[in-house]
This record gives sequence, structure tokens and C-alpha cells, in this order.
Amino acid sequence: MQPLAPTPWRARRAPLVASLLIVMGLAGCGEERVVYDRPDAAAWGPRCERASLPDGGIGNVAYVSNSLMNSVSVLDLAAGQTFATRPVAVGPLAENGPHHLALDVAAGVFYSPLSFPAPAIPAGPHAEHGSAATPGVFVKRSLCDFRLLGQTDLDPNPGDLVLSPDGRTAYVSHFDLRRALANTGSPDAQRSNLLIIDTATMTRTATVPVCVAAHGMTVSPDGRTVFMACYGDDALGVVSLDGPRPSVRLVHIGQAPTSAVNPTHGPYALGLSPDGTTVWVGCTVSGVLIAYDVAAGRFDEARLTRRLGGKAYFPGFSPDGATMLVPTQGRDSVARITTRAPLTVLQQVSFEAEQCVLPHQVALGPDGLYYLVCEGRHGTDPALNQPGTVLALNPDDLSVVRRFTVGVFPDAIVFARPRP
Repeated sequence: MQPLAPTPWRARRAPLVASLLIVMGLAGCGEERVVYDRPDAAAWGPRCERASLPDGGIGNVAYVSNSLMNSVSVLDLAAGQTFATRPVAVGPLAENGPHHLALDVAAGVFYSPLSFPAPAIPAGPHAEHGSAATPGVFVKRSLCDFRLLGQTDLDPNPGDLVLSPDGRTAYVSHFDLRRALANTGSPDAQRSNLLIIDTATMTRTATVPVCVAAHGMTVSPDGRTVFMACYGDDALGVVSLDGPRPSVRLVHIGQAPTSAVNPTHGPYALGLSPDGTTVWVGCTVSGVLIAYDVAAGRFDEARLTRRLGGKAYFPGFSPDGATMLVPTQGRDSVARITTRAPLTVLQQVSFEAEQCVLPHQVALGPDGLYYLVCEGRHGTDPALNQPGTVLALNPDDLSVVRRFTVGVFPDAIVFARPRP
């Protein structure tokens, strides 16, 4: 297919002194935007007088986004407790919906897309951040004191976020179900965009139409390819960054769907093997988990499973990549499975409601424990919402070592690791 040209974007450069811009019209209310004069928080800078960290320092910390609480929880891993919960909203009178996170420890910053949900949420998997009309916002904040360092606009319904290996570029997908439903007669208009952002200037450098309602993402270790879970296309989007313009190839799971709003599989979550050779795709409609062979450029049907008893979400991997832990919704469990064919479920642990409701992501922590993010109960009625949890799991038997209570609808956990 022909390469897709990036859309020009007028750069917005911060002034040398801090300024305050008032922009009207966010969800019918005023939005306060603050642009600081520092492009990053390297060495945390003179503005930060006291770091928001436990005694063990940044190497002992995890960050969890709370998408229905406009906040990020800071976890003290050694103490086994939630150290702090910090606000991250930019629209004070709106639900800001912080979803996934990315950290750049060397620069002393973290990034997050904010997805302002619609007032009324239709049924569907994670439609909370797929049905909005309000543009999202991409924010950059200091790891020291959480002050806002910059922001730029996104399309409505931003989904996942990944950084390039060098931290200079951010990639944001858009799980834009509303766009798909509003353009059923025009397949090209249904496609959501991959936005490419320069993290130093916080400006958009390219807009790449990829596929319908893209969500989970990962980037190759060499930084030359972005992979995207294309929910409405039953496909993996492979975005090549070689050359002057990004190009896109869709690799379908089976046949392409006849309707982009009614997919057969619904790819939603991605995970990249530690060696970078395999992209694992979890589907929230069919429940299929399947491997994509990066070198071959195709799905490996010998590594496909429907035996998890639920919908596969974001997996975590053993250090050697021989096994992975897959959170499943519909059963509220985590499964340990092999990564080589034939895929074998070695162990599956289900959780009681007081431990974990709606497991969403697994990540291997710096202490060798697996950390499982559980969304908890969340919906349009705040009175029924209950905080989510994070479980620290023993890598040997998956028993619960620690339990952290976080905010409402936690979405992702990241650790303060230096770049490779």
C-alpha cells in the first residue's frame, strides 16, 4: 500500500517565562492550560523543593493511573503500601480520564494521555474511553513534584501510549469507537490516528491514519516499528517509521470483518516479548490470544489459544521470555502460559472479589514480583464505583504477597526504570 503522509501540525513553542492560557469550550467549561519555561525536569530543577518519593527513592516506586479519579497513585514497593495519590487533571470541572503512562527517568518526567469521556457511556468493552467527542490532551509532568511541564491536544478518545527507546518521541493511539460509528459508510473516515509527538517541544509532528479504533501499542526495540491493536479491523497495525514518512500495513486475524463496528475478534491489548521477536495480541470479543512473528511478518497460528476462559488483556513476561502471565476478564484470573508452541496453560489463579475485580495488566517489577492491576468496579454511577487494586504476586506460585488499594478504574502500572 502507499505510504501515508503525516499531517502538518503548527508547533506551539513555550515562552521563556511561565504563561497562563485560558481556552474555552472543554466539555462546555473553561480549561486552564499552563505552559512552563522548563522543557523537562532533568535533575528535577530548582522549582522542586521536595520530591514526592518514599524513603527508598525512585528505584523503589511504581506509578498507577486512576482513570476515573483524575490521579496517579505512587506505590512504595518495599513497604507494600500506597505512598501518595497525586492529581493530574488539566480540566478542573471535567473527568480527565488519565489512562496509560510512560516514564523517562533520565529526564525526570512522565507522560499520560487524558481522555475526556462522554457524559453517557454506551455498552461495549472499555467504551468509557471510546465514546467521547471532546479532544484528548497529552501531558508531561515532573516526577519530582508532579507539576505540569507541557501539554498538547490529541484526537478524541486517546488510548495507549508508548515512548521511543530514546524517549524523544511519544506515540498515542485512539480507541475512537464514536468515529467508527459515525462514519459507517466511509471506511477511510472510520480509521483512527496514530499521533507522533516530539517530547522535548511537546508538539505533534505527524498524524497517521492507521485503522478502526486502535488501542494497545508497543514499539520495536530498534524504534523503527510501532505495532497497534486494531479493534475494528480484526488486525494488527504495523507502522514502519523508516524513511521520511510512516507507512502502514494491516495484518488481519483470519478474514477482514464485514463491519468495522462488529468485529469477530476485537484486538485490544498488546504485549512485546522480552527479545522483541513476538507481539502478543489479546482479543476482547473472541477471547483469542495469538502471536505475531515479527521476522516473518505474519500471525503464528501454532501459537493461538482460546483456553483462558476469559478475555486476554495486557500480559507480563518472565525474564527469559519462556512464559507469560495473562490477565483475563470474565473470569477475574491470571494465567501462566508457555510462549512456544503448543501454547500450554501451566497455571491459572482466580481471585475473590475483595482481592481483584477485572484484571487488566501484568508487569514484572524490579523486585522480581509480578504486579497485577485490577480495575475494580466502575461505571457511570459514581455511587457504585469502588477503588481498584494492585496485587504483588509471587513468581513461583502466583500467591498474593502484597495488596495495594489505589484509585477508581486503575489502568496501568509503570516502574521507574532507566532506559536500556
